[in-house]
Amino acid sequence: MREWSIRTCPTAYSFGVKLLLLAGTVGFLSLAGLLQSPSTQSQALPVQQVGTSSVRLPMPQPMTVAGVGHIDINRGSVEELRRLPGIGPVLAGRVLRYRRENGKFTSIRDIQNVKGIGVKRFAQLEPYIHIDPKTPSPGE
Repeated sequence: MREWSIRTCPTAYSFGVKLLLLAGTVGFLSLAGLLQSPSTQSQALPVQQVGTSSVRLPMPQPMTVAGVGHIDINRGSVEELRRLPGIGPVLAGRVLRYRRENGKFTSIRDIQNVKGIGVKRFAQLEPYIHIDPKTPSPGE
C-alpha cells in the first residue's frame, strides 16, 4: 500500500495552498495596519513611511472656524449664522424663519428643531452658539 501524501490529492493540495496564501495576505495586511474594523480604524494613527521604517503620527486636531466667536442664535443675522460651520444660506434662513414663527430659542438645543439641524450638526455648532437671556429677539 502506498503512503498517503497531500500531493496525491490535488484538490486538497490546491485548497491548502490557497488557504496558506490567504492567511499570509491577511497577516501582511493586518501588520501593515490596512486591515482593521471601522471602529478601530477611525482611532488608528496614520503611518508615514520614512526611509525603511514607519512612523506613527498623531491624529490631526479638528479645524477651528476662524472669526466665528460666539453667536447668539436669538439675535444672529443671516450673515452671522452663515459663519457657523455647516450653516449655509438655506439653513440660516430656516433658523430665522423658525425664530419668527416660534419665538426665541430657550436653549441652544432647541436649534435642533430647525429642519436640517440634527444631532451631528448640533455637535458642530455647540461650541460657537449661545443664548443671551437678557437680549430680546428681533421684533420684540
